[in-house]
Amino acid sequence: MAQTNEPATLIDAWLNWQQQRQATDQPPFDWTYSFALRHVDADQLADRRARLIAEVNGLGPVLAAAGQQPLPDALARWSRRLQSMPARPARSAEPLGLLSLAGALRQNPPMADIDSLGTCHTPGWVEAWTLTGVQRIDWWPGMSVDTLLDRLPASATQGLDEVSVITPRGQSRTLGSAAWNRQDAPLAPGARLAVRLPEHSQEAHIINRELAAFLASRLPGDDCTLWPN
Repeated sequence: MAQTNEPATLIDAWLNWQQQRQATDQPPFDWTYSFALRHVDADQLADRRARLIAEVNGLGPVLAAAGQQPLPDALARWSRRLQSMPARPARSAEPLGLLSLAGALRQNPPMADIDSLGTCHTPGWVEAWTLTGVQRIDWWPGMSVDTLLDRLPASATQGLDEVSVITPRGQSRTLGSAAWNRQDAPLAPGARLAVRLPEHSQEAHIINRELAAFLASRLPGDDCTLWPN
């Protein structure tokens, strides 16, 4: 039977790629900024992005007609940014680096399930989606949700109570952001934060859910290398 060097599992692929990098004196992977994309997630990316943009564009005029500024202006800024962000390149919103898989071998997927894998150099920013738009802010040591919110203008979160926080590993959580429910968490370079709309409508609920999911599918940096399956 003919032998094949094709990796059978994602762990095999990481080890193969790591050996190739070592052979050419490239630096080791930073597993916080390494990722993979499953086929099942890749197949949904374009449709979920399109639905998110449609919901954002649809809710803005409704809120404007109801006089609920500044939310319509924020949604218009988000829409412009989303339209500038293609569905791919992307990652699955779960830790799929070698170290994570080595500690949970039963979750090691076959390469038949993997579209691509990749790694990024650690970025120097965090990204904030707020009422004032979308901006990248220089990361500093010890940065946290609390210190970032304090750095932003009050108008960025005015009247809102929660934020979605997405780590560079694609994990997301909801934290309180108002004076009465403020919660803190560390922010690593490449993290993303998005204010959550008041869920007075199904459309706002969908936007909160889908924006967090879309941001969790973004690569955790700008200087990235992909390895196709």
